[in-house]
Amino acid sequence: MQRREFLQTVGSATPAVLAAQTATVSASEPAQAAPRQSAEPRVFLYDDGRHAGPLYQFAPPLTPEDFVLTVDQLVGSGLDSLVYFAGSEGGVALYNSQVAQIWGDNVKKWTHFVWYRASRHIQQLIADGHDPLKLLCDRCHQKGLFFIASNWVNLSGGDRKTHGGQGRKSDFVYDHPQFQVGPENDPRAEHVAPTRFSFLHPEVRKERFLVFEELLSRYETDGVELNLAEYVPLCKFSQVGQLEPLVTNWLRDLRRAAQKAEQAQGRRKRIYVRIPTHPPAWKALGYDVPTWVSENLVDGLICLPGLMEPPMDQSLDISEAIKLTQGTQCKAIFGFGDLLGTQLERAATQSMFWAAAANGYHQGADGFAIVEHHFTPNGWPWTSEEYQTVRLLAQPDMLATADKTYRALFVSPVQASRTDWLPGTSRSLPQPLIMDQPVNVELRIADDLAAADDEGKIEAVQLRVRLAGFEASLNEVRIELNGRLLPDSALQLNDLTYRLLKKGAIHPYGYAFEYILTPEFYPRQGNNTVKVTLVKIDPNIELQMAVHEVDCSIAYRVHRHFERKPIDY
Repeated sequence: MQRREFLQTVGSATPAVLAAQTATVSASEPAQAAPRQSAEPRVFLYDDGRHAGPLYQFAPPLTPEDFVLTVDQLVGSGLDSLVYFAGSEGGVALYNSQVAQIWGDNVKKWTHFVWYRASRHIQQLIADGHDPLKLLCDRCHQKGLFFIASNWVNLSGGDRKTHGGQGRKSDFVYDHPQFQVGPENDPRAEHVAPTRFSFLHPEVRKERFLVFEELLSRYETDGVELNLAEYVPLCKFSQVGQLEPLVTNWLRDLRRAAQKAEQAQGRRKRIYVRIPTHPPAWKALGYDVPTWVSENLVDGLICLPGLMEPPMDQSLDISEAIKLTQGTQCKAIFGFGDLLGTQLERAATQSMFWAAAANGYHQGADGFAIVEHHFTPNGWPWTSEEYQTVRLLAQPDMLATADKTYRALFVSPVQASRTDWLPGTSRSLPQPLIMDQPVNVELRIADDLAAADDEGKIEAVQLRVRLAGFEASLNEVRIELNGRLLPDSALQLNDLTYRLLKKGAIHPYGYAFEYILTPEFYPRQGNNTVKVTLVKIDPNIELQMAVHEVDCSIAYRVHRHFERKPIDY
């Protein structure tokens, strides 16, 4: 259940209207603050400022009205906070910085078509007298939104010959290759970039500090977000013990800068950190998170299942962050990566979003964050489906009886190769299916299905177990839910051995076991275990079988006896 009162007043607001209907805004126009949607940020949308917006997709020249569409699409959506990437991983700024180079400042000949356009847009707006970051700050405050400026805490190195025509790296990066971590013998190092910078160098810490200080003091931001989930660890693996006090002292300095900016602007300045959710990972990366919280150095922990570009993890366990922040001013935020990457869906579906948010609030999360470079399940601009999806993300009571699809954690081999070295990551699918060796799959479900069933609101509860390399007529499995064998009377087999769809053949080959559950077999609120045991095997084949996917879909009625489709014709 929730541990802090969750205030939100925008759930039924009308979706934002796009560019053609956007009110005029200019750099000289004062920001007249609209009423805040909540006292503190609750639902965060991350946006890298480039992909899903004007910098890449609009032809030059840009007007201020064009540029602030990144903000306007959030208005009335239920999202109350924009986390905007104000810089690149190579140290250049997407605004008129006085302490960092602006994208394109050090380029002689461009070698990237789209990044050239983005730089032209930024440089053109500045030349016209419009600081891009001020435009976004002002527009957010006019529309009652929080504006959080994000940036990388670490830098990605490179050489001028290779990267000089892309504009994404600063002269500071090019001129100081000695600050790169470089090769190391630790086996974990094969999964991370040796060109990342080392935070052990005071020059690196100073350069990054000046950038974040500027975002706090020169602009009327509502705070900053520190990306501590990329280009990590911030030193060699063998040096994380040395790193830990340096990062904490750096945060102390940044907190003092935030307090100074608060006094000067009369505006609350927050510091959020994007980190893995698991304490063993904090230790492995050299992050003394308990001290950050106890000394009030950070205002929020944006918890991820691992590092950036995370797998979609609806069951993300943020209990340690909740326990750590209990009784403090620091918030524990459920960070959700929506990249699904299946054959038919690139991003999480609406019902998957609602399931993730419900799981977060059920644990006691203070908020929900869509932590992606861009939120574009159906492309950009958003469709009505995106607005309906995000409208509920701040509303735990409305989520309670929203349709949901809970999917067990699935990590592709590529994703696994990036994060397997990080301690604390959860076991995931796919898992090999071997004779008489049960596979246990965990599903966290927030819904109180018994209570909803008593009210007549349950339309259907379906458990689906998808098996790869499995032929149902030649092999046999036992499938149990919370220790109870699921009956054949509830089972419908779905043959996926070879099916041609519009986008090609379904993969992997196999079968899906689909159970329409009756109330006595409903999943319980909280953690559930699906147990799959191979009990008979075809001796004529040597291919590996696997438990590929497990999910549970819950469909609700609006009210008892109220069917969505009352008649067929």
